Amino acid sequence: MRAVVLLTSALALTTLAFKFEDCDEAKDKAVGPFGSPEFHEDVVDGGTPVYSLLPKASTPLPLIAFMHGSTGQYQFYNDSLSLIASHGFVVVFPFVKSPEKDKSPFTTNTDGTYLIKAIQYAKEQNSNSESALFGKIDTSKIIIAGHSMGATCSINAANTLKDDEGIVLDIAMHPGICGPFGPPPCPACWKSETLLSVAEAMPVVFTTATNDGAFWPAPYTAEHEYGCFKKSVGEVEDRNDVNIKNAAFIQFNADVCAEDGEREPVVKDGGHNCPMKRMGGGEPEFSAVLSAAKLYGHLGGDSNSVCYERLYGESGIKGLNITDVLDFRLEL
Repeated sequence: MRAVVLLTSALALTTLAFKFEDCDEAKDKAVGPFGSPEFHEDVVDGGTPVYSLLPKASTPLPLIAFMHGSTGQYQFYNDSLSLIASHGFVVVFPFVKSPEKDKSPFTTNTDGTYLIKAIQYAKEQNSNSESALFGKIDTSKIIIAGHSMGATCSINAANTLKDDEGIVLDIAMHPGICGPFGPPPCPACWKSETLLSVAEAMPVVFTTATNDGAFWPAPYTAEHEYGCFKKSVGEVEDRNDVNIKNAAFIQFNADVCAEDGEREPVVKDGGHNCPMKRMGGGEPEFSAVLSAAKLYGHLGGDSNSVCYERLYGESGIKGLNITDVLDFRLEL
């Protein structure tokens, strides 16, 4: 018993002494200090698989639960997710039915069920001494993220889990149209009031592209998303009952989200699929995701950090001339 107590104390001291690195433009484009992560595959409750990326670390790491878009495949995102994991995150990637069946446009989920299952799975494995994830996850630092259908899931899952103090950030990359009308109509959508509810509980980073034509011809998809975002968090200045955390809307321009052919024949990476770019650390979108993940997962939202400046500051994304719209609210 004494040996167990000593070991636990030593681990606690290691965790307290560990200091995560701030953002660094050059370093963040390369494999991070934790090296290439181990890939694991398991099955969650209900029989559907979940992939996980596990970096080598002597301290528990924040968790990122990432959900793919409709017809999405792990191969669309694995390079960027592996890079992010190498900078100090455990990543879990759930499926609805299976890697093969999720390629079908008829396999859908928008309420966040599988993100929630993946987070629960990670917590259970973190407490399971026979699991590779045992003791590897800092459950007080959980980030919910996704692309397209998975971004809608991220908003709805974050709303369901908003009272969990361990959820520190929601990242929604090109979510489906907000409801109740438009493609897709609710319940296969997210609502402005839902995003507002999430933004009151945690920071939100919302990304899109001017040339996203997934739901309406460009640029109307992005314009509609911006309108929904503004309705959610940008028009509540006079409401005394609202306390919004940091909320950022980043609309990357058509030049940086243009199709470049680098991912073919696997997938096209322009417009709505801009998050599937992998060169330059997944620029432009996944580089912003890494900055946000480090800011809230590693640095506690430190407004004096390089990560904060990169995400919100005048010399960061704002000053790079790669967006058409970058709107954000600081914590009130």
